[in-house]
Amino acid sequence: MPLAADTRQQFSSLFSIYAWVTVTTAAIIFAVVLFAAWRYRRRPGRRPSEKHEANAVELVYALVLVGVIALLVTRTFTTENRVDAIASNVNERVQVTAFKWGWRFTYPRTGVSVVGDNVRPPTLHLPVGKPVEFVQHSQDVVHSFWVPALRFKRDVWPDATTRFELTVDRPGVYAGRCAEFCGLHHSDMNFTVIAESKARFERWLASQ
Repeated sequence: MPLAADTRQQFSSLFSIYAWVTVTTAAIIFAVVLFAAWRYRRRPGRRPSEKHEANAVELVYALVLVGVIALLVTRTFTTENRVDAIASNVNERVQVTAFKWGWRFTYPRTGVSVVGDNVRPPTLHLPVGKPVEFVQHSQDVVHSFWVPALRFKRDVWPDATTRFELTVDRPGVYAGRCAEFCGLHHSDMNFTVIAESKARFERWLASQ
């Protein structure tokens, strides 16, 4: 199965399908309602229709509905599988440790570790265009690793280790935060993601 080049791209593509289905469905419903209101409006001398069933129309409606549901379910699970897949040749890994109310990011390849709390949030450096495997664990309660701009979120559990792969497709500075209520300073449990070129990332690692 091909791996996701970028979670934002994957979910944007999926969202566009949902958006088109929503717009098309709304347009059809409004058109049918307006047509029925005009076609069957009260007029002098007109007798109400005695027809109670439209089996052919109902069958077509049911088939279209099943087709739309099948499309959305298939594309949703396909996208999730692409995002959840982890390549076997990932060269960079980051160990994520969550705690109340901060984060520790450790790079096993070099032993570099960045720690921050709700007063001084940490910064996570990542190479652009390179898949990075994350291994995360919580020291206390359930937290959630969330980078809104990348449309990516994964819960962090105290009794389990979770793995995921993330690729950032463009340089930039992205805000990250905990998305699972974890106590008094949950709203301040933030971090910053700096996505940079491979060369600048390696220089940053060496400087630590």
